Amino acid sequence: MDKFAVPEQAIEAFERLTQTRVTVHDLRGSLIPFLPPERATHIHPLCAAMKVNHSEACVNFDVRRLRRDLSGLPDGRVNVCFAGIVEFVVPVFQAHELEWIFFAGPRSAGSGLSIAARDTQAMPGKSPWPRGTALARPIDDDEAQSVLENLRQLAARLRLWSTEMAVVGTDSPFHRDKFHDDLTTRRSLIRSFIHSRHTQPVRLEDLAEVLHLSESRAGHAVKEACGKTFLKLLVEARLRTAAGLLQHTNVSILDTALRSGFGEISHFHRSFRERFKMTPLQYRKQSESAREA
Repeated sequence: MDKFAVPEQAIEAFERLTQTRVTVHDLRGSLIPFLPPERATHIHPLCAAMKVNHSEACVNFDVRRLRRDLSGLPDGRVNVCFAGIVEFVVPVFQAHELEWIFFAGPRSAGSGLSIAARDTQAMPGKSPWPRGTALARPIDDDEAQSVLENLRQLAARLRLWSTEMAVVGTDSPFHRDKFHDDLTTRRSLIRSFIHSRHTQPVRLEDLAEVLHLSESRAGHAVKEACGKTFLKLLVEARLRTAAGLLQHTNVSILDTALRSGFGEISHFHRSFRERFKMTPLQYRKQSESAREA
């Protein structure tokens, strides 16, 4: 078995079993190099839509309050966030310090989900969702506890895997000092860099610094590892973000372009039409029609 593939394979098995999506907050950078960059962010459309206008509230809930609370919750808990989204959270500690946080979701609170299972302090008095929004599938107590237990099992599996990787000798190809020489890891580093930086002004030379390569060599490394140029990968990431904003928010086309990382509206329109065969406005109207159908 490819040791580098274990984390993503384990997560995908959990997702198939529970019909939820896993996000990982890696506080020490020990796991995320082995995962697709999308694992580091809540990219579900419901979460992405809420973050557009409530980003600070999301950060306060998922980072500040949660990390403070998890020190007393080693077995995790069922959360209901301020937007009414149900998610399952399990922490992993290393030497009594928080190392990873596993999130699974989203679901919505069914009538069978008890108050005791919720983080009730986060519930608003009024739903922040526009009328008619299609929320996630509801969940009751029995299923919630099953998902939470399976998430604990996933966390334990990856903690064991991490321990096994840590004891591999320094002459092994899995040693961290040699990560940059491994094609699989280099691909992960490139994708992680683009995912985390694509909404900002970023250049190939910035990635070259991360890879400890010359700009010319970095360009070749990107094509070799990912099969596409740095610019192509960057534009694809920006278009994915733009499509999500157009589908799930009402921000203007200009703001969509800027928030997605496009510095010029003309470049955004040209790239969007090339990828989706329609204008951004047409894409938004098509998405609205699909929701109303």
